[in-house]
Amino acid sequence: MKINHKPTSKTADPLWLWRSQHARESKIIAVLETDWPGTRELCRNTLDYVAQRVPDPERRHQAVENSLSAALHAYRGAINCHAGSDRDRLQVFLDTLMRGLEKQLPAAPAASDELMPWLVPASLRDILVRPVEDRDAA
Repeated sequence: MKINHKPTSKTADPLWLWRSQHARESKIIAVLETDWPGTRELCRNTLDYVAQRVPDPERRHQAVENSLSAALHAYRGAINCHAGSDRDRLQVFLDTLMRGLEKQLPAAPAASDELMPWLVPASLRDILVRPVEDRDAA
């Protein structure tokens, strides 16, 4: 008798699996999500985006390392250097992520303005377009 096991939500979640294999980045995601709720969804969207566009597992791994991992380390570096405001550090993360994706996926939309709606949850996009004086109050 064959028993079908449905994957649990954790094992079906590509971000959970990726985080289980990347302890340092997982800690940075926890800080990022605490500072900016919705960034976990952004990270998950990024993994899905890369998986849909890069069928080769080795190339996919490299694309994630050069985009998501690089962006997380840039965010951590901005925190450690006390660089700018909270919002500036979020922008460092997003800029690094978008540049990495554009370099790794030549068929990706040419501008980060086109990638943003695909990857970034509406709540974070709203924060990014607020007037400067309102941004750090968020």
